[in-house]
Amino acid sequence: MKKLIYGLLVVFILTGVSLSPVTASASCDTAITTICTIEMWLSHKQKKKKKELRSYLKSKSIKVLRHTIQYWKPKGGHPPTNIAIGGGLSSDDARLVIDLALQYNDKINGLIYQSLNPPNYVAIATSAWDDNSETIIKPDQLAALRDPKLTTEEFHRLYRELTREAGVEQKFY
Repeated sequence: MKKLIYGLLVVFILTGVSLSPVTASASCDTAITTICTIEMWLSHKQKKKKKELRSYLKSKSIKVLRHTIQYWKPKGGHPPTNIAIGGGLSSDDARLVIDLALQYNDKINGLIYQSLNPPNYVAIATSAWDDNSETIIKPDQLAALRDPKLTTEEFHRLYRELTREAGVEQKFY
């Protein structure tokens, strides 16, 4: 048994295999898209569009994992009508996500605080946060966020104003 263990150690050393834990990268490659993680909870009726939606996300170079898109139970009612947009998204990617939410989840009437989510994270119809983590918005406020003239800085400044986070240090807890 000792010979086997010593033999494995020699193989590990010679091949450069590390016995230390693997650490994840602190960020993703944002050269193509600023969206590193997207999660969606959609109504059950949208399940028939799963392939179409997955293909669309992949065409935008957005990584699609097994649980990227989840569906409410058939008699579970309508999913939440909120959206979480991390502070690291470009304004173009943020508007893309808003359009996706409107297309697949009918409406948006709530914004989740940016400080609760990683910078390059998006959630459509999330129930991960309680009511105190969300600000209700009006259609005209959503229209202001969708304005294509907004720069990335202006978009996030408006988002933080709408969620009453303006002036709060932007960090992911």
